[in-house]
Amino acid sequence: MAELTKSQKIIFLVFGVIILIVVLMALGILPGLKSNQQKKSPPMPPMTLEFWGIDNEDYFKPLIEKFIAIYPNVTIRYKKINETEYETKLIDALASQSGPDILMIKNNWIPKHINKLYPSTVTLKDLKNAFVDVVASDLYYNNDSQGRVWALPLWVDTLALFYNKDLFNNASIALPPQNWDEFIKDVQLLTKKDTVGSIFQSGVALGTVNNISYPTEILLTLIMQNGQQLVDESGRAIFNNPKAQDAINFYLSFANPVAPNYCWNASFGNDIELFAQNKVAMIIAYSSAMKKIEGLNPYLNYSVSFLPQPTNAKLKQNLANYWALSVSATSRYPQMAWNFIYYIINNGMKDYMDLTQRPTPMRTLISECQKYDKLSVFCEQSLVAKSWLQFNPEKNTQILKNMLESIISGRSSVGVALSQAVDLINK
Repeated sequence: MAELTKSQKIIFLVFGVIILIVVLMALGILPGLKSNQQKKSPPMPPMTLEFWGIDNEDYFKPLIEKFIAIYPNVTIRYKKINETEYETKLIDALASQSGPDILMIKNNWIPKHINKLYPSTVTLKDLKNAFVDVVASDLYYNNDSQGRVWALPLWVDTLALFYNKDLFNNASIALPPQNWDEFIKDVQLLTKKDTVGSIFQSGVALGTVNNISYPTEILLTLIMQNGQQLVDESGRAIFNNPKAQDAINFYLSFANPVAPNYCWNASFGNDIELFAQNKVAMIIAYSSAMKKIEGLNPYLNYSVSFLPQPTNAKLKQNLANYWALSVSATSRYPQMAWNFIYYIINNGMKDYMDLTQRPTPMRTLISECQKYDKLSVFCEQSLVAKSWLQFNPEKNTQILKNMLESIISGRSSVGVALSQAVDLINK
């Protein structure tokens, strides 16, 4: 056979390449024919997610709309429930398999309700990097051989000092107290009595149970500030000791008629309401009190300062209080429910802070919080917030209230009442 010329070789080569390309396109290895002949992916099935919370729907509505624009097959129905009824209604609904997919839980509920929750895929490392420290101690929990993150926080609140600037100015007090020694001096200057010794202006609302908004939280914070840990690693209460007794005596001294700190008693009205009426110079409360105060008296000249600490304290102590988002173990669509929570955390936390005026739990947003005069105190304090492991928080609160009432009434001494309370908590 005659040898091919150079021109013939080029022609055969070109034809060969063309044939190869056609074959590859037909097989779908190169883009072209295969992409036009492929069937479209089937649409995702419709999903309806029930979302229960204690917030107004307006706080979540924009985020829900943006999320379903990404996932048009998803419908999210939000239901607001009163905070005082929330836990009971949630338990009843989950027991009857009719509860929400997405739910809000308190930061200390996980040990109590862990069997009702579906864990996230968030790692402990990511949780610690994204949020203030107390979040990891509350929302990462080990109920078997492997710890998991069971919820993600919407805010982290702490106790702060609310003070009436007009009453401070009238008493020639330029700045709020930074420690408890200064606090006691200011209380005595700010407490006013009539000619028969009846108090008509209280320096602080403190020392009782039923007319103080957060008596047990304040007491536990005082115990922690005295250098006493509340529980051990297993969750057993370990504050039956003199440090806790000193904290109890200090708390009760403001409602003890024979104590120099006396300025408050059980016959007075609610602490927040009287503060709004210019009848109490200071109260200790969470950031949620701001809306209550301003709703009662929008013209009140008040401010918020950091919670006083012991003189020369090396580390600040405060007690955390907040709600977080989680997913029900009974949800039909747990991954999609968690996707919605991740979307809120990644895309909506700044808007949530702006709308709700609640202190952010996110480290990256704490500096952003500085633009708010009063809220910034709570955002900064969240960095030093602490919590304690509880297996029945509501019962523990009642035990501590009963303890205080038994001491106030004279039925028990401080030591006996404290010992009984710790024993009941541990049972």
